[in-house]
Amino acid sequence: MTTVGTKAGARLDSGAAHAGGAARARRWAMVAATRLGLLVVLLAAWQVAATVQPNPHLPPPMSILDAARRLFVTGGAYLSPETAWLGNALPTIARALAGFALGSLWGVTLGVVVGLSRPFRVGTGWVIEFLRALPASAVLPLFIVVLGGTDAMRIAFIAWTLSLYLVINAAGGVASVEPTLILMGRSLRLRRAAIVRRIILPAALPQIFAGLRIGTNSAIILAIVSELFVASDGIGYQIRLTGSSFDYRAMWAWILLLSLVGVAINVVVELVERRVLGWHRRSH
Repeated sequence: MTTVGTKAGARLDSGAAHAGGAARARRWAMVAATRLGLLVVLLAAWQVAATVQPNPHLPPPMSILDAARRLFVTGGAYLSPETAWLGNALPTIARALAGFALGSLWGVTLGVVVGLSRPFRVGTGWVIEFLRALPASAVLPLFIVVLGGTDAMRIAFIAWTLSLYLVINAAGGVASVEPTLILMGRSLRLRRAAIVRRIILPAALPQIFAGLRIGTNSAIILAIVSELFVASDGIGYQIRLTGSSFDYRAMWAWILLLSLVGVAINVVVELVERRVLGWHRRSH
């Protein structure tokens, strides 16, 4: 009887898991269909409006897609696809990723240190908030003066600006850990390093990842901003170049590529977050 009951329970658990998976799949399908439908409606409205009331600054979507095809796939635009990708798109992506990596490493590390010490947090909090309040465009000339118009300048600019947001998120996540969890670790006679590694950091990870997700979008934006000045390549440079030469279809094609790159990076970070924080999602 016990064996029969165990098998029946296993079948019930398997059926429940299958039903839960099917429900999640239906939910994801509905979300995807809603988003796709909204996108189609917006593009159709844009196409109709641009056809009825033409505006050279805002070409219709089909015209932008044709410019993007010639620029990035088939050729026939003012740049070859090889030059467009290797000479402009990939350098921007590389700068954004390098700045994101350095800024994340520095920002999260400093944020954890700040969050672990209340006196340090109180003493440095106002400095961090003051630096974070400075507009990125106002700080960029200082990096240009010190480092020149080099890739090192752009990566340092992205990392510095990005790290300020991550410091605040990481420090807030560490400081908000329940004191009872830390007391429990002490009651188990864990060392300070073990408490930080096994209790504080896992509890602070949701807020840290929230900062990282903001950082992915910020890294792309900051890379574009840094390429609008003293640059000879990159997506930002091409946006400025095509806009100043009134080639608005090509300008919008570069903006479209920029959006797709940002979405792709954000999806990767979200997948990593789901993998690392699966326990947190299940508990909520």
